[in-house]
Amino acid sequence: MTLPDFIIIGAAKSGTTTLYEYLCRHPRIYMSKVKEPDFFALDRNYARGMDWYKSLFSPAQPHQVCGEASTTYSRLHQHPQTVERLAKVLPDVKLIYVMRHPVERAYSFYRYRFKGSQENPQFLAERNELMTAKTFEEAIRQQSEFIDSSYYLYQIEKYLEYYPKESFLFLLMEDLTEQPTETLSKICQFIGVDPNIDLTQKGEVVANKGSDRPEWYVRNQLTAPLKAIPGVGSVSGLLPKSWKDQAYKMIRGLNYKQWKSAQYVPPPMQPTTHQMLLDQFREPNQKLAEFLNRDLSHWNQ
Repeated sequence: MTLPDFIIIGAAKSGTTTLYEYLCRHPRIYMSKVKEPDFFALDRNYARGMDWYKSLFSPAQPHQVCGEASTTYSRLHQHPQTVERLAKVLPDVKLIYVMRHPVERAYSFYRYRFKGSQENPQFLAERNELMTAKTFEEAIRQQSEFIDSSYYLYQIEKYLEYYPKESFLFLLMEDLTEQPTETLSKICQFIGVDPNIDLTQKGEVVANKGSDRPEWYVRNQLTAPLKAIPGVGSVSGLLPKSWKDQAYKMIRGLNYKQWKSAQYVPPPMQPTTHQMLLDQFREPNQKLAEFLNRDLSHWNQ
């Protein structure tokens, strides 16, 4: 049975979904339909066993290389067992690590978690987390994960205990956004498929923009005031679904634009917090720059 030849290990909110979708376009690459299996990081997924993990790649054709993209694999402060588990099963796997300005990544991760908790109350519960903060400042006091995931060299050094440096391809998010064709070609060459296929030919991929809400959430929000009227809820339960759908279409047409413009957006990071985090990451960024032999001075502002 097939196992992945390469894994995108992170970092969260650093363009991994965009990269995943680009690689899905390559005829010689098979990406697991579950973008983030989280198999080696989350105990509940690891408990499903190797047969389940292998099944994620069983549709691949013999000529294809296989990959997945689980950003939990570079959140080792929270999931320290990940690398040892991974190395036992995939000692020769190729690892792609995409990194982003550490402060921007941390705030983007917070926004993602906050939006998820607002749209779906089960979003955080399913991950065994409680993030009730209304501001970024409260969030980083509640959970270190938002900040920990930006200590990139810490994650890398844990992997280097099990894998040689040659097993890695280290990238910055701006490589993918500013030079997508060249960066994707480099990735293809690294994982051993034709680097001359232009994966941007069908258009630019911009994943996880976060501008749209799922339709079920929109419907719940727009109909909530009506359902709150005494007696309406019990009456609506007696109506045919087609009638309720028609009523919702009318409500949506009248109220959607006004509702969407009033949606809560998490407050911006405070300037003092931004400066504090810049100072906090300055030395780790410098060490990472030396390790990568890349200029990361723009991460200090």
